[in-house]
Amino acid sequence: MAQPTTESAKPRRSLKRAPPAKFKEGVSDPRGLPPACYTSAAFHEREIETIFRKEWVCIGRVEDVAKPGDYVSIDIVGEPLVMVRDLAGTLRVHSRICRHRSMILVEGSGNARSFNCPYHAWVYGLDGRLAGAPEMEYTPGFDRAACSLPGPKVEVWEGFVFVNFDSKAKPLAPRVEKLARFLGNWHMGEMVSVRSFDFDVGWNWKVMIDNYIEAYHHLGAHRLSLEPVMPTRLVRVEDLPGPFTIVHMPHVEGTEVSGFYTTGEEQAKLPPIPTLTEDERRRPSLIHMFPAHLMSTYPDRMEYYLVLPRGPDGLTIRKVMCVPKASLDRPDFERAMKVVTDQYLKFRVEDIGVNDGVMRGLRARYAAPPHLCHLERPLLEFSEWLLRRTGPPPAR
Repeated sequence: MAQPTTESAKPRRSLKRAPPAKFKEGVSDPRGLPPACYTSAAFHEREIETIFRKEWVCIGRVEDVAKPGDYVSIDIVGEPLVMVRDLAGTLRVHSRICRHRSMILVEGSGNARSFNCPYHAWVYGLDGRLAGAPEMEYTPGFDRAACSLPGPKVEVWEGFVFVNFDSKAKPLAPRVEKLARFLGNWHMGEMVSVRSFDFDVGWNWKVMIDNYIEAYHHLGAHRLSLEPVMPTRLVRVEDLPGPFTIVHMPHVEGTEVSGFYTTGEEQAKLPPIPTLTEDERRRPSLIHMFPAHLMSTYPDRMEYYLVLPRGPDGLTIRKVMCVPKASLDRPDFERAMKVVTDQYLKFRVEDIGVNDGVMRGLRARYAAPPHLCHLERPLLEFSEWLLRRTGPPPAR
């Protein structure tokens, strides 16, 4: 694959600057979160209780459990869960803790007809009902029907599976109706996952989100990779109110977006999504659904991140790439996906480096709440949303 054009060799282009993103009326000194919001263990626990156990959190896609018996294990803030397609074809999410002595029932992913506890051989149907409990018929008062696997509320939105541990939580879809309409031409619910990458990092989950939802850092971290193709001057923040933010990254006129980098070579490409408008084909977009669902849209695909906090300074991330089903039938599909994945793995290294540095800096004595650029307005909107739920930030 040809390398991105270097700054010294690339032709000079006269780029029309996108209109500046406007902060809300009355905001005179836009600042980001105080560093303690990223480093405090006590604040992290407050986030777990007020956000991750109260809000809708994505755990994957419906195609992750496509066939009856398919299951996938996942841990959300200390809660071991299993997403499963039961034998009747219904998608379910259960706790994967045995109701007897709290043994983990299942790990990983696969296909099964039941979940069998490896400790005392209790057996659960994929619908969660207890099907077998050896010798328990001699226990006074034992009620098998009362020992079904519990689980969170479940909602499928655009093919994504969301859970909520709050039994009183309001449905997700009405809250993001505007976003669903905005993304309608991608038909995300009909896409399928084709590539995924898992990695553990030493950052706070909000460091990941802050980095993801602004393209201001193309000027620095991605100076030779993304900036020549999707320059900061063209970046635009969408004005669409809701529990989400959207950032558009139009590419330079005369270039194509296949993955990110533009090359002079003829490459295998994924076919464009035919239902997109011309404008939608020309502006890859970043979407952050609060609290932690991250999506990006392109002319030919959609990508998303699962963001799973492991503590104030630890995070498990899963990057997933999704395409329309028709793309799978292309004879050059595998070559085109190699272009996309190779490019992602290259610029991912750049983001890992800056996020490592930010997390290290946030722990320092002289770290302070940042003054935000207009292109970082999404950070301000998210921080305001977060503090309305957690209460005030911790003292330094």
